[in-house]
Amino acid sequence: MAYEYDHDCPFEAFITNLGKYNEGELVGEWVKFPTTSEELQKVFERIGIGSKDDFGNPYEEWFISDYDCYVDGLYEKLGEYENLDELNYLASKLDELDDHDYNHFQAAMQISDYTGSIKDVINLIDNLDKYEIYPGVESNADLGHYYIEELGMMEVPDYLADYIDYEAYGRDVAINEMGQFTDYGYVRDTQESFTEYYDGDRENIPDEYRVMDFMVSGEKERKTMNYETFKQEFAEDIKEKLYERGYDDVRISFNNVEKTNQNYEAMSVVPEGSNVGVNFNIENAFANYEHTDDYAGVLASATMVIADGLDRAPAIDVSALMDYENMKEKLSVEVISAEANADLLANVPHDRMEDLAVVYRFVMESSEDGRASILVTNNLMDRMGVSHEQLRSDALENSPEIRPVVIMGMNEVMKEMMGPEVYEMFGIPDDAEETMYVATVPDKNSGAGVIAYQDFMDQAAERVGGDFFVLPSSINEILLVPDNGDMTADALRDMVKDVNAKEVSPEERLSDNVYHYDSKDHVFELAEKFEARLAPFDIKELRDLTAYDELELDTLGDEKTALFLIMSDTDGTFNFLISMIYTQMFNLLCVRPFLSDKYDLTQHPNYKLTADYDKRNYFDVVKFLSHNLILKADDEYQVIDVTE
Repeated sequence: MAYEYDHDCPFEAFITNLGKYNEGELVGEWVKFPTTSEELQKVFERIGIGSKDDFGNPYEEWFISDYDCYVDGLYEKLGEYENLDELNYLASKLDELDDHDYNHFQAAMQISDYTGSIKDVINLIDNLDKYEIYPGVESNADLGHYYIEELGMMEVPDYLADYIDYEAYGRDVAINEMGQFTDYGYVRDTQESFTEYYDGDRENIPDEYRVMDFMVSGEKERKTMNYETFKQEFAEDIKEKLYERGYDDVRISFNNVEKTNQNYEAMSVVPEGSNVGVNFNIENAFANYEHTDDYAGVLASATMVIADGLDRAPAIDVSALMDYENMKEKLSVEVISAEANADLLANVPHDRMEDLAVVYRFVMESSEDGRASILVTNNLMDRMGVSHEQLRSDALENSPEIRPVVIMGMNEVMKEMMGPEVYEMFGIPDDAEETMYVATVPDKNSGAGVIAYQDFMDQAAERVGGDFFVLPSSINEILLVPDNGDMTADALRDMVKDVNAKEVSPEERLSDNVYHYDSKDHVFELAEKFEARLAPFDIKELRDLTAYDELELDTLGDEKTALFLIMSDTDGTFNFLISMIYTQMFNLLCVRPFLSDKYDLTQHPNYKLTADYDKRNYFDVVKFLSHNLILKADDEYQVIDVTE
């Protein structure tokens, strides 16, 4: 099969001697994949893997410094330290495809969600039946004709054929199916389940595709290392590798690191004379070593990551970090899962928002590539001499300034991600109604924190158009869905759980719950609480009872009146009705007239009865509610019987 540009292999890799590379010499060789174990062994010999340097140390490590890839969409999936067995497995499976299946694969690559790694791409090849392709269908009009004329989805008499808007019909089909037009035709996801045949373990690669067995024998000795032995040997080797890169001396220690949704042991690497270092997840390194059998590859990858971190580490004045007045302008809020971070929150000042915790962080630098920040701990707060209340107040004031809210409709987001030209192919009109909104911050780092901003809820309600559900997409953003009856809380909750399980990494997960904002009452709460609060109003009699004010609460103050509200003393289900009546009554009788500029209280015929006129008329609400009202014999009153 001829790949792009008529090449006879899916890709080539330039395998490079890492030791020579660190010495300033590029020694490597291009290798076509798929290859054989014999050919690869010869390449390793020619580039000096196994030979010794001037100090008698063998060159054991390699990496891939470049690729030539002839498969569309594959180049960006290929990394420097890929497992060569896995690369060969992928190349072999691509080479086994005939022309039809290869085009099918290329089309699936453009729409599939399973393309994030080499493992995913290998599995995609075995799941091509999940995607249906219509070759030659390149536009909405083509799709409309194909569905009506070829598939017979609609019976159209010949005399009406000229009146059919095939383009509009095709556009609707594409939108409903979430299909896409590719260079290989129209492709749609059949929604059948995706089966993972290959789990990423080298041992599960069929023998005929493995080409590194000649190297594994030397690595097997290391396989006997337990975690503690691995840590010590790894630390010594990291020191040596960093020395080769110009870091003459580094201090290495191990410490426990608590981060959002994470708790792991880290290897801390600090250059001598510096107060800034790099924390490297040693637990992940050990897991990769056990999984791949490739100690040299894990070591090389770790060296690159640590060296890059040390090279980019900013110079920090530690004394300036303790000056709260200097630091508070960098203070911002974030939200994290309270349950998943219970251990972390024990040492961190925070406030609760339902099952979320609002924490505080100094943002030093931030961009779409990452950020440098410091989480405020109880210890740091005490050392700075600032209270929790002051911390909260400053953070809420600063956050909208340094990390302003960004709310975009999903159509806007899709247009931005896809580009205007690709977006237009879907035929979505510019004025299409938004059914979902994304809320975050400009750099999208921990953007879900906007939910804690003081004016965010009302700002969002104005943009959305009223009440809305909040979906915790991740710690980086939240989704807003208008509460217009189209979606239920249960359906949204199922969607959040499914996305969290399949798409969101554990360290970025926020919550499986869904929230609701009542824009009229200004109440943010768990959606289940909102449903429970409104559940009684599913009862017709209750809706009728509260539909209008038959008690004329606004007139109760016109004359001395006693209002009796009788409820069950054994069932408190409807006690909230009492609260509603009290709230409405006090609002009508107290708040509106007394605080309104439109009403001159002194002109009221009963002004002399108010506390404004005579303090002896002061009505003590607390005292009134704290004991039983005693009626005199000549007092007039009404009895209102409220039944369940």
